[in-house]
Amino acid sequence: MIERVADDEGYRRWSAQVERAGHCVRPVRLSGSAMTVNAATGEVEATYRSEDEPGGVLLVACKDRRESVCPPCAARYRADAWHVFAGGVTPGDSAPRDHGHADSIAADDDGDGGDDGGGFDDDGRVTHPLVLATFTAPSFGRVHAARDGGVCRTVRRGKRTCEHGRPLGCPARHDAGDGLVGAPLCEDCADLAGLVLWNAHVGELWRRTVIYVYRALAALAPALNGRPVTVRRVRELLRVSYAKVAEFQKRGVVHLHVLARLDGVNPDDPDQVIPPPAWADVNLLTAALAHAAHRVSVPMPVVDAHAAAVARWGAQLDVRPIQPREIDRARVAGYLAKYATKTVSDTVSGLSASRPRTGELDLEQGRAVPVHVAALTATVRRLARLGTCRVLRLARHVHTLGFRGHVTSKSRRYSTTFAALREARRAWRVAQRAREGDPWAEEGEQGSARLLVGDWRLAGIGYRSVGDRVLAEQLGREHRQARQAWRDGLIE
Repeated sequence: MIERVADDEGYRRWSAQVERAGHCVRPVRLSGSAMTVNAATGEVEATYRSEDEPGGVLLVACKDRRESVCPPCAARYRADAWHVFAGGVTPGDSAPRDHGHADSIAADDDGDGGDDGGGFDDDGRVTHPLVLATFTAPSFGRVHAARDGGVCRTVRRGKRTCEHGRPLGCPARHDAGDGLVGAPLCEDCADLAGLVLWNAHVGELWRRTVIYVYRALAALAPALNGRPVTVRRVRELLRVSYAKVAEFQKRGVVHLHVLARLDGVNPDDPDQVIPPPAWADVNLLTAALAHAAHRVSVPMPVVDAHAAAVARWGAQLDVRPIQPREIDRARVAGYLAKYATKTVSDTVSGLSASRPRTGELDLEQGRAVPVHVAALTATVRRLARLGTCRVLRLARHVHTLGFRGHVTSKSRRYSTTFAALREARRAWRVAQRAREGDPWAEEGEQGSARLLVGDWRLAGIGYRSVGDRVLAEQLGREHRQARQAWRDGLIE
């Protein structure tokens, strides 16, 4: 650290790289060169070589979404997720959100701002029915639980032990950090294979749930012109738009938080987001989600005699209408965005946040691994070797206990996209640099005055020394503190 700060010019260039990389804690180190070439004359106008930088490398942000891996990059991803979720809570009445508000977030990396869309009319009524639904998993056996100081599990009557002689209750009072929380009371009674297979089929279960929602809307919708509404007619009038995030419970199973919205359909412009007919209200959407959740199922491979044969949602379905006076746009978007940067290791203690390479362990070294976590990872490996489960490719998802989906996803027309937000941010920065006369501001697109030609190679990931990482983390803290002080009006 002393050697780094002792060189004034070198430290200035290094700290500038750290700032451009967003104070990433594990940046990608690139070696190589780039040049800008005049497209008309072929003249080289500017050159850049990484060997001129301290250490001979260029630092680029890792852009990892996981809080446990890189907090600064995760904060940016969480900010983008906030805009994706918030954009669908108040959709525009005349245009899709894909490009409607991207420019407004170009310089907002923390996701605490945004425009007020057209989700509510002038009287405060909801023009697009919107609900926040939580889809849970079924039971795969009794597990230890933390109950805010209460007794874990009590047995009031009937048998007090299972068929394997283990107690069905637990008089302990677990706290949230107890390694026993989520562990089955009897591992022999627990359906670990069913739990892993359920995780692997969550994506397909949700896809079928959306199909069943349209069927439920047709069955529950009032008659139009004296005739029952068919599924085809419903799809011509209504569109179910949604955004969802996956969260792991302590027992190692996934549940989904879903923002579901009813839109109308404009046959002349399918991409237009318009309010649905007056009869398609929030009560209809709530009933359709409940109807679909209780009826949908997905067949699973049969691997054990006591394992579940089909995947279904759990009995606990929480559907809450979004009202303007109860949960505002920023609050519900922030509630979902906080899950976007979490990993299974944040909830299930002992699991690594990263996918293990071949021959590596998926358990974090140096941490106490709960027994049920080790049992679940062993179950994933066992199922991965079975021919009936080969299509699931479970060996690639040991670190997520069989879950094969992405933590965040949405329907096509729910709101803007992560790609649109990143493009808006990039365009804003290029425009800012162009006003300063930066020759690197214009990139090599067809018809542009300059072409950007680069030759880069991967030199490594992360800082080369602990001192550099500590200095980068300090610069990041100072940046966040200054930004917060500016927001509070303490500095200009």
